[in-house]
Amino acid sequence: MLASEKVTLSAVDKDETLKLLQKLPSDWTVVQITSNSMGEANLPRVGCNPSTPGLYIARCSCGPSPRITFQTVSTPQKDGVRGIVQEVEIIKEENKIINKDYRGQHEKYWKKREELDNRMKCVVRSMAVAWLQYWSCLLIGGLHPREQKLLEEVSSRILSTCKMSMSLNQIQLFQSLISCPDPDKKAGNLEPGIIFSVRAGIAALLGESVRSECVKNLYEAVQSESANLEKIRKAERNPVILVIGKNIAALPWEMVWVLRDQAVTRMPSLRMLALLYEHHASCTSSILVQGVNPSKGFYVLDPESNLPRTQARLKNTFSESGWPGITAKAPTCEQFKDALTNQDLFVYVGHGSGSQYMPGEIVEGVECRAVVFLYGCSSVRLASRGRIPEPWGVVLSYLVAYCPCVIGMLWEVTDKDTDNLTQEMLNAVQGKSGKAGSPLENPPADLALLVAQARSVCNWYLTKAAVCVYGLPVHILNNNL
Repeated sequence: MLASEKVTLSAVDKDETLKLLQKLPSDWTVVQITSNSMGEANLPRVGCNPSTPGLYIARCSCGPSPRITFQTVSTPQKDGVRGIVQEVEIIKEENKIINKDYRGQHEKYWKKREELDNRMKCVVRSMAVAWLQYWSCLLIGGLHPREQKLLEEVSSRILSTCKMSMSLNQIQLFQSLISCPDPDKKAGNLEPGIIFSVRAGIAALLGESVRSECVKNLYEAVQSESANLEKIRKAERNPVILVIGKNIAALPWEMVWVLRDQAVTRMPSLRMLALLYEHHASCTSSILVQGVNPSKGFYVLDPESNLPRTQARLKNTFSESGWPGITAKAPTCEQFKDALTNQDLFVYVGHGSGSQYMPGEIVEGVECRAVVFLYGCSSVRLASRGRIPEPWGVVLSYLVAYCPCVIGMLWEVTDKDTDNLTQEMLNAVQGKSGKAGSPLENPPADLALLVAQARSVCNWYLTKAAVCVYGLPVHILNNNL
């Protein structure tokens, strides 16, 4: 990849954006979320708690006839003492030092861990209820063509009945509002009581009071189409690729209720997404084209040989996989490179991202074939190298190296929870059914969807929220579906 192509979070104009979207599959939806307070975040005022910023959301449908829907989201009116972004950073820092501060104090340790868990739940709830509100509907994946056609017909009838005209952007926002699933009926809802108000969304869309006559009439017309809308709201959704601004990339967007059981990946920019997709789509041997072969894998387990319980929990799982691998021994750069270029799956279980064995600058010189699992603390974290430079992390080095997909952790996690997740994920990838009644009883072939469902394996909310997928939506072969 040329140096000029190693671009992340770079701005592009609308014409270039449309051209990039045309290169992508029509069943993908790209959602760009950016903060409107870039300068304030870089130069915070001393002694002040930064407020939660407003947002710009661009929802983009891909393919030959792309569409872009724009919406601004205001700063929450009741933001509390700390802003959402600041609270997540504080939770992460306290989570990082908990082992040192509470060593040997088991009761205090578990009490503090439970407190951090509950605080992260509150943050995610605030993201949905106080921040995104009804515009959370813009984050969900696109509909299949049949349901999309039905939605367009329904929205046209509603507007015709009310004799109301809207701009194209308003129509697309309106369609997103009325087709959004009900949070109380959505599968896997872990936060009952969240209310998605279509009526409030309509009022915001029209710039009217929620009690105004035009809002009332439009909402009643929506209610008259409830049978058709219920079919749409229950329909399966296509993959979503989130492009998240650098100041809010550390937030657990995948845990917002509307994305909870949705196939979601992240990419640092639309341009990088298009480059990565074009590279793999043009290569007939790529796993994007062929699918991921679960029999072709390589693992590195506890290379520092100081995680004996992790070894004990996972050694049988790796042994049963039939994969070659390394346990309790540091891999060489050549072994790392060979796994990345010749296997379909590469699993690292150890401290951090494995960059101590394969630094990012060396990764960038490899053309990666494999899907990479980095089951270590903060393995896909992006961190600023000073106030001015863009945040960077080894995950971006993998994407520069054309890695199709990277799965890892946004912050520090507990070993037992992560080991259970690793075990269940590996079994699911190889087509083994999970426990009866569990989300992984019939594991999906879509890897990003599999990750979304596998979060339920974790006992701690902090672990569930840390799991993140970067890259392209890819599928697993021979998954016994």
